[in-house]
Amino acid sequence: MDYRDNFKKGSIEMLALTILSEQDCYGYELCQLMRERSNGIIAVPEGSLYPALYRLVDKNYISSYEKLVGKRRKRTYYHMEPSAQVYLNDLVQAYYEISKGVTSVLNWEVNEHEQNL
Repeated sequence: MDYRDNFKKGSIEMLALTILSEQDCYGYELCQLMRERSNGIIAVPEGSLYPALYRLVDKNYISSYEKLVGKRRKRTYYHMEPSAQVYLNDLVQAYYEISKGVTSVLNWEVNEHEQNL
């Protein structure tokens, strides 16, 4: 498994909720928007996205509904529920805290060297 996959896997719920806070989407559309908005860096396969969506449905953070596309094909759309906003805010805050911590660790030697000058 690519090391980047571990980072992405932990971020899928946050990224999906961020997009769903703006508009209802179906699964493939969410994958495409994540790829587009990340300039191709984050490519989430649908097989990785759906378990995250199902977890969010089970937690009542999102709901789903079907729309007819064409004559027979149905597409499942996901909608962010108001209760998910607090959860999304918590995820984003945790992301920034962890990112700040990682950056501090990566820059530790540089900072220590500068302080000793």
